[in-house]
Amino acid sequence: MTNPRILALLAPLTMLAACSVVATPYSPSVENIQTLKSAAPVHASIGDFSSLDGGNNRYPLAVRANVMRSPVGNSFAEYLSNAVKQELTLSGTLSPSASVELDGVLLENNVDVGIGTATGTIAARFVVKRDDAVRYDQVKTVRSEWDSSFAAAIAVPRATQQYPLIVQKLLGELYSDPAFISAIR
Repeated sequence: MTNPRILALLAPLTMLAACSVVATPYSPSVENIQTLKSAAPVHASIGDFSSLDGGNNRYPLAVRANVMRSPVGNSFAEYLSNAVKQELTLSGTLSPSASVELDGVLLENNVDVGIGTATGTIAARFVVKRDDAVRYDQVKTVRSEWDSSFAAAIAVPRATQQYPLIVQKLLGELYSDPAFISAIR
């Protein structure tokens, strides 16, 4: 027979293990938008963004005893696609009828909420095609660090707030690549 006192103590712990948080929605980076505007005239459409599952790229993301989900669709590839779309739109670069198409594959998406220091790493392959001919195919990887806490009540929300900043950094790396700008011209 099971001890009721043990069950009473374990029940709240099992509920905590199943907590789900949502990443902060993406806010476009003014710097990224300016980089795109300064490269004018450029026009591109958004193609397919997918996710290579496994390894350091699982969905949802494990953040301590929680899982972090995307606020857009059912994957962080959709989050990334939405981020690109927002910045291309605000820079006047998005053109659904453009002959240039930007595709992406999320290769690595990892947040490690350590005690003291947390890290986030994102890697994605970006492919630019013009009339189905590949003009650009490169992997961009960024890593960020931020202060963390022993207390999950502080560390987990901080990780959800840092996530869009990591994506901004990744897109900044892409937009500042002269080969990318040349490919979308």
